[in-house]
Amino acid sequence: MKKHSPIGCISKAGLFSKLPHKMLEKIAPISTHQEYFEKGSFIRQPGDGKNGMMFVDKGSAKIYNLNRDGKETVLGVLNKGDYDGQQNLFQDDSHENFIQALQDTYICSISRADFQRLLKDTPDLTLNLLNNFGEKLVAIETNSVRRNSMNAKDRLMDYLVEQSQKNGATKFTLPLKKKDLASYLGTSPETLSRQLKSLEKEGKIKVNRREITIVKD
Repeated sequence: MKKHSPIGCISKAGLFSKLPHKMLEKIAPISTHQEYFEKGSFIRQPGDGKNGMMFVDKGSAKIYNLNRDGKETVLGVLNKGDYDGQQNLFQDDSHENFIQALQDTYICSISRADFQRLLKDTPDLTLNLLNNFGEKLVAIETNSVRRNSMNAKDRLMDYLVEQSQKNGATKFTLPLKKKDLASYLGTSPETLSRQLKSLEKEGKIKVNRREITIVKD
């Protein structure tokens, strides 16, 4: 089994991906690694006092929130190599979302307090991060415009292509149940089912329960 690398782990995050190796070596000592969470357990939840950034080293988790009536809205899924909470390294704010393990999961993390102390002691790291932020703001704005201009079918197809690229294969299993995926894409389960059937009829995908195959032209 390949030995876990703290530097390799944190370098996957977009915030740190373009940092030189010497900068990553300064961040690695303040990170904790491979904390175990059983399937169904909460990795983070409102009021638990946890802050900072987390990385999924193994397993998967869903991010969701609850409205006043207790209705669940799925905001996203974290798979191996994904991360969440970059913004929490820079703002002292309690998170309002739940992060729940979808299977047995190992988490790595960096706390806000430790990261803030490191920034004060390492001005060259701060400058590198500011430059990275500028590039990402442009990318986020572009992606937001693209997402908001899509109808339900195009959003679904875009998501499926994205999952295919993440998995490195045209055939993959949806990480979310269909009702959770509908919530994530901002549509209803009924509409999601119709759009899946429509995309299959058009010959763009093949569907076998939660298994999706992207049909190449």
